[in-house]
Amino acid sequence: MISNRSNAHISRSSNHLPLQTFGVSALALSLAAAWVGCGGSTTQANSGGHGEDAGVTTGEDSGAITIPVDSGTPTMAIDSGATIVKDAGPDANNGAPSSTYPAFPVDVAQVANQGGSVLKAPVVVTVTWSSDPDAATYNTFGDTIGATPYWSTIVGEYGVGPLTSVAADHVSITTAAPTGFSDADLDALVEAHAGVDWPAPTANTIYAIYMPPGAALYFGGSPDAGGQDACQQGVGGYHTSSQHKNYIYAIMPHCSGFATADVEISASHELDEAVTDPLPNQGTTAYQGFDNNHLAFEFMNQFQDELGDACESFLESTDTTDFTPYTVQRMWSNKSAAAGSHWCVPAVPEPYYNTTFLASGSLDDISVNLSPIYPGAGMAKSKGFKMALNTTRTIPIGFFSDKATSGPFTIDLQGLIDPQTGMAAPIAQDQNGNAINNGAATITLDKTSGVNGEIANITVKPTAYSSLGVLYFRVRAVLPGAKEHGYLPVLISLN
Repeated sequence: MISNRSNAHISRSSNHLPLQTFGVSALALSLAAAWVGCGGSTTQANSGGHGEDAGVTTGEDSGAITIPVDSGTPTMAIDSGATIVKDAGPDANNGAPSSTYPAFPVDVAQVANQGGSVLKAPVVVTVTWSSDPDAATYNTFGDTIGATPYWSTIVGEYGVGPLTSVAADHVSITTAAPTGFSDADLDALVEAHAGVDWPAPTANTIYAIYMPPGAALYFGGSPDAGGQDACQQGVGGYHTSSQHKNYIYAIMPHCSGFATADVEISASHELDEAVTDPLPNQGTTAYQGFDNNHLAFEFMNQFQDELGDACESFLESTDTTDFTPYTVQRMWSNKSAAAGSHWCVPAVPEPYYNTTFLASGSLDDISVNLSPIYPGAGMAKSKGFKMALNTTRTIPIGFFSDKATSGPFTIDLQGLIDPQTGMAAPIAQDQNGNAINNGAATITLDKTSGVNGEIANITVKPTAYSSLGVLYFRVRAVLPGAKEHGYLPVLISLN
């Protein structure tokens, strides 16, 4: 969680799930009609967990129902009836502690480059209103972030160089700010002023627009035209390119209750995604979308899948020392994740620990019907576990860490149950904003704690599938005293 802030801060990009990643063509979806919070980021402050861009809180403890276990037969169930079944049995392989770190090859997603270009030499133009008491802070933020170790750490592996900005790249709007802007108003603002009374755009220019406190942001038009208040949806920022001229820009609203630090988190998120996926709505996406074999990660992140998005929902995502005195977000690292270490960098100064599938060969080829989310999308092919209803399968997973931990870490299961209703948890939304609920299953663990090298066995019996033909859950790993938790998303499919 983010401490010492009382409001949820959520960033959002205007792009959507890059369906070409999963073998179907990308669809032109409007921002207003798409799943609320498409492609952006989330951080929920001081709430015990992190929410998604969608404004749907999926905090770290959501959906976890732990059944007390005795020392003889540890079991856990997360179906709505809390049905307990026998564990994997006394002959199950539970491994042994190992001094090789990580003990197993780690199965983890990568955020894929869809063929678009990154900004190799980005320049940021900071746009503020003169009435904003934080204007000078935002100017200095833009002038200094690009030369820091923080910046090179989060973008260097993706081919992005230092971000630059000087005093001539500061824009101060002296006219009174409107009480509200629609996303279309802001798009028109950029196109009307870029290269006129704002610095001229180049292919590497990002206009970072900090909305003044009290100015509302509406998606889909003004309120009387059906527009929705972004802050009320939990949206704290987005990046995109302008409708007609492809100017790259990021919007950071100052929602009611936001501290300056909340806006800084949003800015760090949007600048990172603007340089690594600068044209998300122009059919030339760059780093957006998890690789083909890891559709399960899309469900875990509610289909928010740029580099900032991937580090918001379930991991400690802010740090106040990497870029002192500012508060910034950690970002997804393909390199670090593939090495079996921290998904998000700069890394928290503690061991990374999690669980993993023991061999990629144990995963099946599956097909998932994404049409309810994206009409016309059809069947997406990925990896998971193919199971008929009411059949039973045992899936071994390995405990691992990138260095020795202070002791065992525990694992539990999340995601099938909505903790507020006790019913099936929503796993997506359709194009009309209706929840698509999860399937149901009886799921047990034969081991609920371990260290690097040990093995737990998950026994799954699906009893109902969602309308997408899948059920989804995640294994959560918790080390006492650690800032981060680990997660392994699991996708069970009928097809």
